Amino acid sequence: MKKIIFWVVGIGLLVFFIFLETSSFESKGLRRFEVLNNPSKEILVGVCWPFSVNQDGMRDGLLLALDEINSKNLAGEYTIRLLIRDDAFNRLKQKIIAREFVDNPEMSAVIGYYDDGPAIQASSIFESSRLLHLLIGANNTDMTSHGFNYINRTVLSSDRIAAKLAKLTTDHGFRKIAVLWEEDAYGEDLAYQFQVGLDQLNAKAVYQWSYSRKNVDFRLLVNELKMINADMIFFSGLEPIAGDFLRAARKVGLKTPVLGAFSDTPEMRNHAGSAYEGAIFFSFYNVHSPSPENQLFVKKFFARYGRNPDTWAAQSYDALHILAKAIKFTGSRNPLDLSYAIRYSDAFEGANGRYKFDRAGNLEDKPLYLFKIQHGVPVLIR
Repeated sequence: MKKIIFWVVGIGLLVFFIFLETSSFESKGLRRFEVLNNPSKEILVGVCWPFSVNQDGMRDGLLLALDEINSKNLAGEYTIRLLIRDDAFNRLKQKIIAREFVDNPEMSAVIGYYDDGPAIQASSIFESSRLLHLLIGANNTDMTSHGFNYINRTVLSSDRIAAKLAKLTTDHGFRKIAVLWEEDAYGEDLAYQFQVGLDQLNAKAVYQWSYSRKNVDFRLLVNELKMINADMIFFSGLEPIAGDFLRAARKVGLKTPVLGAFSDTPEMRNHAGSAYEGAIFFSFYNVHSPSPENQLFVKKFFARYGRNPDTWAAQSYDALHILAKAIKFTGSRNPLDLSYAIRYSDAFEGANGRYKFDRAGNLEDKPLYLFKIQHGVPVLIR
């Protein structure tokens, strides 16, 4: 009887605290609308990204766009100010940053999130606190299926990525695929959707294996894979662990081609070492795209930084311009006005192609590119 009372009281307290937390976020949303309706010439935008870990072009793309927007009045009468935070792939930091953004009633929007897990958690509290969430990296399929009003995604969802990848791999003649995935919101979803795509194309997963980011040991896996009759390995997980897998696979002489869901970052290269040669990965951006918007972006980026932009430089650059366009069109700092302006506006032609959103805030379609590392350089193969 005491145990029953204990559990009833415990559950009651949990429900009570969840109610308090939800009420707190909703009150912050009301406060945000009240503050943002006051006259101001500044739009505050939060940015969350693993800058120190990825070492990619995300920050540089943002700053290039910021200078253009503010100097040319592309956000109308408003000036955009960025509050940039580095989550360093640390779950505690990610939570602290999300709460910092929620607690700031002056903030209209948040750009970022590379990792799906924290993006899913943040999207819920951003929705409750009426904060526009402009996703440029997280792909989980379900994130835009909850009827949220404050989420818009400028990158393809996992189901659309997976369907394209399945088609690309089978077009190359790969029919027997070993599927490996990280046990998280990104890896699991993409691996599942990829296998759905394979089934529809009369290909199949001949081997399945998952791993936890907290406890990774690939020695048994790579030796088992040598005994599997697979003509390709699909690795549904992020860097740098993907680099560790490549190194372990090549060390035991495993020569099966690997298609990865990772990005070509410095840390990925450091972990993979020479085993990176021959690896295939997909990307949302092709720096050599002949579109006028991309060629101009590459020229400006190279002039400023002395190197070509990567995927995340293009993604962040376009995202801030999309937000600026919504600000100018609405003449508002209100997150709901901005969210609806993005969803229902005409297509935006950016450095990274065409952006058109559906009513759920999802990007409708985008090309996907396959690259292969040849002589240490990513080469477009499809």
